Amino acid sequence: MSVQHSDTMLEMARAIMKEADYCFFMTHGDSGEINARLMHPFEPDGEFNVYLGASPNSRKAREILKQNNVTLSFINPRSTAYATLVGTATLENDAVLKRKYWRAYWTDMYPGGPENNEYVLIKIVPYRIEFMNFSNAALPQPYGLKPNGLQRSKGGGWTEIESRDTL
Repeated sequence: MSVQHSDTMLEMARAIMKEADYCFFMTHGDSGEINARLMHPFEPDGEFNVYLGASPNSRKAREILKQNNVTLSFINPRSTAYATLVGTATLENDAVLKRKYWRAYWTDMYPGGPENNEYVLIKIVPYRIEFMNFSNAALPQPYGLKPNGLQRSKGGGWTEIESRDTL
């Protein structure tokens, strides 16, 4: 599969994420359960990493420190589309990044703005992306039974998951 095709697939996934605006962010709980919460992520950066804002004292932050495999799931019901990112998460406290990834309406939660010590970033580095978009025919055959899939290579590039049996 060509790099151009992978780039097209990444742009399809990026469009679904942007149109969805919100996502469910899932982490592993202490008893093995999956904890999901609605989050307002920032658009993926050039390497397709996603940032979320959080409190370093939140349950999600504590869970990431114990088990950093996470899932983000976006849905856009208007276009009958979804994108799911599976990856690893880290807590980031870099002042420049915190200012870059800040929403003005968060001031109520984090008085003092992005410099507040109660504000931290969660950086998700996805290693697998799955998506479908029924309105744009972005779904493999047989019709809609298995999603499109991309995986990040060791070098950082993205390739299509050829065997849909793994999805």
